[in-house]
Amino acid sequence: MRTLVPCTTSDFRRCVRARQFIAGALLILGASPVLAQEVRADTARADSALSGPLFTKSSAWIAGGALAGTAALMLADRGITEEFRDPGPQGSRALRDAASGFNWLGDQGTVVLSVALYGSGRLFHQSSVAEIGLRSAEAIAISAAATYMLKGIAGRNRPYVNNLDSDHFGLGSGFGSGGHTSFPSGHSTAAFALASVVASESKIHWPHAARYVPFVAYGTATAVAVARVYSDKHWASDVFLGAGIGTLTGLGVVRYHRLHPDSRLDRWLLHTQIMLPGPGQVGVGWTMSAP
Repeated sequence: MRTLVPCTTSDFRRCVRARQFIAGALLILGASPVLAQEVRADTARADSALSGPLFTKSSAWIAGGALAGTAALMLADRGITEEFRDPGPQGSRALRDAASGFNWLGDQGTVVLSVALYGSGRLFHQSSVAEIGLRSAEAIAISAAATYMLKGIAGRNRPYVNNLDSDHFGLGSGFGSGGHTSFPSGHSTAAFALASVVASESKIHWPHAARYVPFVAYGTATAVAVARVYSDKHWASDVFLGAGIGTLTGLGVVRYHRLHPDSRLDRWLLHTQIMLPGPGQVGVGWTMSAP
């Protein structure tokens, strides 16, 4: 059995980097079950009454954890990035292919999935699927706007700019250069926004699946976050803050619509009836339910 020994002088730097990497990985990967538990608790409280504040005690815990985790990871950003840049992980074709797939998922993939869920739900009269698609699209759009503003204001260097200078922030410089839009990660934000909606709504629509859907959803979003660090596009603290923003936005969107079940957006996009034309006809019509 291996035991943890103190770092010696000869390998001190590498030893410290390795321990930073382990700590960062535990923080990132440990977010999934913690967030899943918070989603279940938050949704369980919402089941009892459709009243109360938009943001709950669970929201405060998630926000506090996101800020604390981001601050902690900033101390380890350089070491984590160095470990991901090692020839071992970078030389693996399987890891490169996986990272490429998850990078796509965190960008176009989240939009494609949300639109596909909404569209298929409407066409096949699966209201719960359509609702998840619409809520996901809302959460992605709102969190993207927040992330865009934070990126522009913070102006943090990406890892590939000024090699390993994780402490460089330029107020407002993120609005003019893609190399200074590292903080926070937009891919991570979108992935966790989608995951939080899917996890929350699964508890409402498919209670029998609520024991594992949150772990799958947040686990996939975590893979997107790790892929951004592996691809040298973000620091670990960037993706951790993005995860927090996306999760809070997704939970906020779901809870808002539970408190306001007859919103104008829902009347237009969920409470309409799509009528397919008959044989030999072209076109699609719909009727909207009364407000």
